[in-house]
Amino acid sequence: MKKKREICGSRENFGLQKLSNKKRLCAFVPRSLCPYNPKAGFTLIELLVGIAIVGMIMVALQQLVGLVLTHYNTARQSQGVVSPGRAALGRMVMFVQESDRILLPDTANPLEVLTVSERLSDQYVNPTHAYAAAGDGLPDGDANANGLIAAGEAEPITFDLDKTDTSNWRLMEQIPDYGTSLAGDFKPKKVLCEHVKEFSCKRLSAGRVEISLSLQQGSKAVTLRTTARARWVD
Repeated sequence: MKKKREICGSRENFGLQKLSNKKRLCAFVPRSLCPYNPKAGFTLIELLVGIAIVGMIMVALQQLVGLVLTHYNTARQSQGVVSPGRAALGRMVMFVQESDRILLPDTANPLEVLTVSERLSDQYVNPTHAYAAAGDGLPDGDANANGLIAAGEAEPITFDLDKTDTSNWRLMEQIPDYGTSLAGDFKPKKVLCEHVKEFSCKRLSAGRVEISLSLQQGSKAVTLRTTARARWVD
């Protein structure tokens, strides 16, 4: 009998000790989070605080995403303005470098036109003017294919502004029509780039020209400037 009482007593002590441990655990955590609390749960204040924290996090994330999208759109718009301008500038420089004469501008005063001679260009077969990617080894200005370029044989290549639409100036290019054998015939003008704010060329020396091109689309504006040197023929 005494032994049974000792066993029961030890079980009661174990139960009391276990309950005491639970109380100690609940003393270190909020009452609503204690798993041994029969009234465990979030209070209204805790719920409101949690909702407020989540709301602030969402607002911060929204502002961050908006900032990233704004920078992306800005970069894309800038690239949309710069790329056509660089392509147009590169094409003008190419024709200057393939020419031996800069016809316009003819002074240091800036002009809104660039005209160069095609005398070193070799893009078609002389004298038929049939287009050939590799040319025929004779300059296109040698209309009679005699190996000499006489005065008046060369046809100019011109870049200028089309201001027909006052809200959208366009940089135009006109080159000779290499598909015919007629002299003085040109292909229709084609657009190199749009949204031109300013285009000017000025002669730096007999064979050098400075080209300046400014583009603006909306709030995005860019100015490109370079110099080009023509080739010389002895």
